[in-house]
Amino acid sequence: MFCYKCGAKVSNQALFCEKCGTRLNKNLEIENLNESTIKIHNIRQALKHNIKEDQLNALALDKSKDNTTNFSLNKKVGDNTCCKIPFYKNINIAMPLLSAVLAVSLTCTYYLYEASVSKNVEKNRTTAENIALQGNISSAYSIIDKALSLRPNNETLKADKIFLQDGKSVNLHISAVDSYIKDKNYNGALNELDEAVNLISDKTGAFYSLLNKNIENKKMGITVLQIKNEMNNKSSIEDLAGLLNKISNYNVKEASETASELRKRISAVAYNTANEYLKNNDFTSALQTIDKGIVYNPNDKKLNNFKQVIISEKNSFETAEQTRIQNAMASAALENKNNKTNAVEVVSTSTNINKYGDFVIKGTIKNIATKPISSIQIYYTIYNSSNAELGNDSTYVYPNYLSINDTGQFENTEYGMSKGHHIKITKITWILPQEDSYENK
Repeated sequence: MFCYKCGAKVSNQALFCEKCGTRLNKNLEIENLNESTIKIHNIRQALKHNIKEDQLNALALDKSKDNTTNFSLNKKVGDNTCCKIPFYKNINIAMPLLSAVLAVSLTCTYYLYEASVSKNVEKNRTTAENIALQGNISSAYSIIDKALSLRPNNETLKADKIFLQDGKSVNLHISAVDSYIKDKNYNGALNELDEAVNLISDKTGAFYSLLNKNIENKKMGITVLQIKNEMNNKSSIEDLAGLLNKISNYNVKEASETASELRKRISAVAYNTANEYLKNNDFTSALQTIDKGIVYNPNDKKLNNFKQVIISEKNSFETAEQTRIQNAMASAALENKNNKTNAVEVVSTSTNINKYGDFVIKGTIKNIATKPISSIQIYYTIYNSSNAELGNDSTYVYPNYLSINDTGQFENTEYGMSKGHHIKITKITWILPQEDSYENK
């Protein structure tokens, strides 16, 4: 049961609350039986008083008969004509005896009735507390109301009803959150839950712990939805990382799935940004960008592989720095025209809409040049099913470095473009080792 003063959960055998020290009813049934015992005692006393008066009246009646008739004293010795009346026909004896039997019967009946009521009330109270701790507050409230109709002065039941009224108030706030979520008003939903927290902020015990847990679970779900909505508008590693750090505090399946998607987007941004730096031979910025991505996705093979490519390119660039200008013209003359204008062959492309309503683009290319190439960038135009142009974008090929006849893959996600249907590659650019960038003509 619960302490009626502070709300803490206490055992049925406890005399005092372990939390606040308030004296408790040792047992609801004992309390109710004590009330019954008092009533029974009063009935017994009243019946004893009635029996005593009947006996006194009977004695007075006998004495009156003796004085008027002197029937017993005037009988002659040996006169056997005196009538003996059986005790059960003697009203002076039968009435008190009948009263006593009736009193005992009423007492036993009343005692058994009160014991049955007390047992039923205690059973209902225990049932209500158990189902309340399981979250079924409305049913528990109805059961406590029923028990109070039998024992309206019971303090424990009154305290339980107060707890359950708090629970119903909290549930009303939690239910109101759904309308805010429907309108994507996540701040309004969180404010509604804050009001629920304030209702029980100064109360403790197992029941209030359950209510606080329900509120926190609802807050968790709202925060996950809020982050999923916000991440579509974030395009920098820092912004995406902020959302990832926020959602990582929640240990639920949907939060885990959203965190995984955020890591994937961080990797994509890091990879594309580092490629831009690499094209300008800004190896330091490229490595810093890749390292940022690896911090949030340390097992990403794509990022770790590209980091090694950047380091290799950086070393090669530094080694050849002194001779790069001198050999530029000679290298240009030796380069095969195909290496400059037709080094990449598109093997395949595919598109689809993912479960988030985003347009996903994938494809495979092949290095058909006579030299390795790197930093291959695919430019494309997006069309809908009616062949209407929706936009343009580009992405890089993985792996960044392709040897002769090697193949690479490209993939990009156009967030929020649910009407995308197909693409057309408009341009491909690449870098030959130690050379400027080139493109398909």
